[in-house]
Amino acid sequence: MLDRMLSSRRGEVDQANAEVEAAYNASLLAWNRHRQEHEAREVARKAIIEQRVLTEVPAMEIVLEESLMDIVWPRETAVSSEIRDRGRVVMIDVDLPEIEDLPRTIAAVPARGYKLSIKELPVTRHQQLYMRHVHGIGFRIIGEIFFVLPKAEQVVLSGYTQRPDTATGAVQDQYVYSVRVNRRDFAGINFANLTAIDPVEALGRFDIRREITRGGLLKTIEPFEEPAAA
Repeated sequence: MLDRMLSSRRGEVDQANAEVEAAYNASLLAWNRHRQEHEAREVARKAIIEQRVLTEVPAMEIVLEESLMDIVWPRETAVSSEIRDRGRVVMIDVDLPEIEDLPRTIAAVPARGYKLSIKELPVTRHQQLYMRHVHGIGFRIIGEIFFVLPKAEQVVLSGYTQRPDTATGAVQDQYVYSVRVNRRDFAGINFANLTAIDPVEALGRFDIRREITRGGLLKTIEPFEEPAAA
């Protein structure tokens, strides 16, 4: 009787072990298959980055899209792109965050005590911060394009926001700045000292369309639709 019980128990254990081993082998097989697929994708991606990105516009579009998607923006920012002239020109449209999206208050710790002080930002200061932010977005995108697309010689970047039309009251996309930048001129920036750079002034060095009021507001403009003549 005991022998039969031990034999039955041993059979159950052996079956359980066999099932565990089979599940393990199936998982290992699936993992190896996924690893091989991943390695194949990485090889193809490396070929795109190292070879095809120099000659093929579709490869350039893939690399640019992935690069722009990897940028983490502090506020919602949407970017659309078009590559022209066999990769030499990149047209960019940026849906900028609204000024209302930026904080209107600033926190500070007094010299004495530990109570956090929350203060309302002056309107002019708030507008200046917004100006730096939206120009910084453009500056960042232009740098990224020249970095990942070796063949790109010129970037035409235009930023727009949603504003009510003064004639109808309907909210529309309205461009607030548009800039054309050549790789050669952009390379003249000292990227080793980025903390000293004001993006508003930096983009102002290039061919730019923008109108800034005395109070620091960006007025509506007509964006560049074509690259600069070679």
